[in-house]
Amino acid sequence: MEVPRPSRTCSVSHRDFRPNEPFFSVLNEEDGLFARKDIAAENWSAPPDECFGWWKSTAKHIAESTPQRQVSGETLQSLFERLNSQPGDADLLYVLTLLMLRRKLLRYEKEITDEQENRLIEVYSFHTNLTYQVPAAMPNHERLDVIQQQLAALTN
Repeated sequence: MEVPRPSRTCSVSHRDFRPNEPFFSVLNEEDGLFARKDIAAENWSAPPDECFGWWKSTAKHIAESTPQRQVSGETLQSLFERLNSQPGDADLLYVLTLLMLRRKLLRYEKEITDEQENRLIEVYSFHTNLTYQVPAAMPNHERLDVIQQQLAALTN
């Protein structure tokens, strides 16, 4: 049996949880299935006798701000092709490739090594029906912050 995901509202007061607000969850059985109730800490006194289990959580699943608009696949593909055609910024291209793989705009094919012993990943683009070889250039943490800002600027 699967435990339901946390809700966005308190099952007692019916008010929305705030981001990072502590709350309690109780697990019961209803009609042969697990039933979860999430209760704001201010409404919590003790676990009900009939529950299987209970735990304390934090409402990390509630976003603190409005979600950012998502960049279209065509825009990402255009940026990918532009970065892939010009030398330099291999780590920026690699991070963009990972983003596009996550969004299922590209498909991972395989990892290869070129003549100079550089690691490359081969990806297939659903948009262009072409295969690309991208240097596997993972940036360090400081560079990753810069790349994140660059991608945000390039895609706006």
